[in-house]
Amino acid sequence: MSSEPITLIDYDAGNLASLEGALDRLGLVYRRAATPDQAALSGPIVLPGVGHFEAARNSLREHGWWRALPSFVAEGRSILGICLGLQLLTEGSEEAPRASGLGLIPGLVRRLGPGVKVPHMGWSRVRQQHPHPALPDPLGGWLYFVHSYALEPNAETIYVADHGRPFAAIEARGTVLGFQPHPEKSGRMGLLLLKSALSWMGASTPEPEAPCN
Repeated sequence: MSSEPITLIDYDAGNLASLEGALDRLGLVYRRAATPDQAALSGPIVLPGVGHFEAARNSLREHGWWRALPSFVAEGRSILGICLGLQLLTEGSEEAPRASGLGLIPGLVRRLGPGVKVPHMGWSRVRQQHPHPALPDPLGGWLYFVHSYALEPNAETIYVADHGRPFAAIEARGTVLGFQPHPEKSGRMGLLLLKSALSWMGASTPEPEAPCN
């Protein structure tokens, strides 16, 4: 297990406060990094995200992460994308047809629907499509979502949810994972999945204090 903290990418397009609160509750060690040179030397990298696909993509470019993330993956580092962070890891999104994604996860992100309210804000039941060593079977549990676009399910989709159509709730390829829901806002189940994923990725936990003699 790595002794380095989790790296949280701080690029002005993610709600880091709620995520940091969740990591604190889990006892996981982390650090913010505005640029790749501030990243921990090893351990998982977390890419959160809210807002518009192209604006977030441009911000990642400006902060130097757009080139760095594929290099980190090539070196064997693990990356966890959350909400828009998952979408940025894909090949692209209908929200910004002229802006390509990082291509670390296969598939395209498409608008939700038809026949449902968008954005999708609330709880949805998730189900396992394929087993993965990082995550347990959700057994029909519920997770919290806030989004208008989602990745189409594919052969590497781990969990599926529905809003007008099926969509990928959790996706994985190699050392790259993506959560469409907000695990930090999904109660006990969300915290369990967040800890399970990051532990599988090599996140370090504090050493227990030595007992008094």
